[in-house]
Amino acid sequence: RWPRERLLALAAGLGADVPFFVFGRAALVGGIGEQLRAIDVAPQDYAVVKPAVSIATAAIFASPVLRRDTPSAILSGSLESDAVRALTGGFGRNDLQPVAEAHAPEVAEAARWLERRFGNSRMTGSGSAVFSSVGAGGPPSATWPADLPPGWVGRPCRSLPAHPLVHWSD
Repeated sequence: RWPRERLLALAAGLGADVPFFVFGRAALVGGIGEQLRAIDVAPQDYAVVKPAVSIATAAIFASPVLRRDTPSAILSGSLESDAVRALTGGFGRNDLQPVAEAHAPEVAEAARWLERRFGNSRMTGSGSAVFSSVGAGGPPSATWPADLPPGWVGRPCRSLPAHPLVHWSD
């Protein structure tokens, strides 16, 4: 029964992803996950594939080759900026992906598998799941390929405008 603001104050101490999930809406995220700015994102369909390999997040962030100089387009300026439009209407990028692919070649294999089928791919978070944008609106637009490699898990998914439990703390 705590208000969301109190939960958000605790969330950052639990992990960088926790504030986003407590926030409950699509958001641009900055800092170490504690700076959140709500955004509206059009519904989107995705194909998500998880290869059999798992990757420790700590290993990705400890890598000396991790790019740490990417300029932030998040939380500053207008939501109409080109950088924000690229993130919400385009496909963006994940600076952790090259490190994860070097650490676990299966991630690169999954990304190429999705690219061959849907023309795009990007790793989620710190890996090892990879997704493709496959369409928007109406009935799900992706038909699931039958040739998923052994040990991989794949699912078609649709984005949500907000977490189903967004109002549980208010």
